[in-house]
Amino acid sequence: MRDTASPFEFDGPIPLDRMIDRRRETDMIKTWTRDGRLVALVAPRRYGKTSLIRKIAADGKQGGLVVVTADLFEVASLSDLVLRLERAWTQHTPDTLRAAASKILAAAQTGVSITGAGFAVALADRPTADPVPALHTLLELPAQLAQREGGRTLIVLDEFQSVAGVPGAEELIWQHVWRHRDAVSYLFSGGRPDMLSAVSHGGEQLSGRQVETLRLDRLPTAELHEVIKERFAAQGRDVTSVLGGMVTMGEGHPQRTMLLAHLLWLEVRAGERATSDHLEAAATAALRQIDPEARATMSGLTVGQRKVLRAVAEYGTPMAARALRTLGLPKTTAQKATPHLVAAGLIEDADQGWRVIDPLLARWIRTNYGTRA
Repeated sequence: MRDTASPFEFDGPIPLDRMIDRRRETDMIKTWTRDGRLVALVAPRRYGKTSLIRKIAADGKQGGLVVVTADLFEVASLSDLVLRLERAWTQHTPDTLRAAASKILAAAQTGVSITGAGFAVALADRPTADPVPALHTLLELPAQLAQREGGRTLIVLDEFQSVAGVPGAEELIWQHVWRHRDAVSYLFSGGRPDMLSAVSHGGEQLSGRQVETLRLDRLPTAELHEVIKERFAAQGRDVTSVLGGMVTMGEGHPQRTMLLAHLLWLEVRAGERATSDHLEAAATAALRQIDPEARATMSGLTVGQRKVLRAVAEYGTPMAARALRTLGLPKTTAQKATPHLVAAGLIEDADQGWRVIDPLLARWIRTNYGTRA
């Protein structure tokens, strides 16, 4: 029986002591936070945004910075937004501030609480209750705490692009952001590069002078080589001969590279030396594992968008003449579909040219729908 105690975490946020690289990004965000800068953290899904935020929160706790993280993924309404923010404060308010925060919320009399029955109970009693006063109360809370207790709070609004689907939510949030920047820092995290494009201040769009944007890159090849090789070697497994191929296959994608390493681990016994057969088996297992997700992704696209995704996966560009001809893709359709796929975090125009962001999705497309010999 194979040893399955894999040292490669790939499902969900990773333990802080297992993070690879990201030291520069962590230091930059902490510096901007101390300086009161607004920060936009942009990266595709599974690039480690959540793990990075957890690292900043852990470091902040040691340095006296309060970090409150609200998960806004698919937030549906202003009432839902209140519940998400209330939950965030309930989970992340340090013990030293809980009494002060509870007193502030109780005085507001808007039904919000971090110690007991909260806004959900208020909604149950009055389903038509206006959530706006409660939302103002929660958005005012960090500034009021700073005034009473001192110190700075970092509010992390994760998956912020979801807020755009809630009428009036962005305007309310930004009223408080601009008003309290001297005492409260904000980090807007999400997968869409355009998630702050609709935000304005004084009638003008946000500029680089007002917000610092940090885009998470793929992990560096050299560091991946070193970390993966060490973890295999620590358990008596030699992957030297296939390590380069595996890292290349993962293209620096944080989660996908760890998934491939995990699956390779399952193929190689302790004391064995990995071969190309082991790597091929791991790659096949990876495509099997992502198959339901890949099919769901393709099904969620229009016909034109699916064709553009296939063109990028196979031909490295949405405009290759052979791709347009082989896939029956009109050039105008490709031009229209490409920005949607970029905004959705499925493809990118990188320094090396166009590519599918998820290397396993690209491999899955080529394996199942390949048109090139």
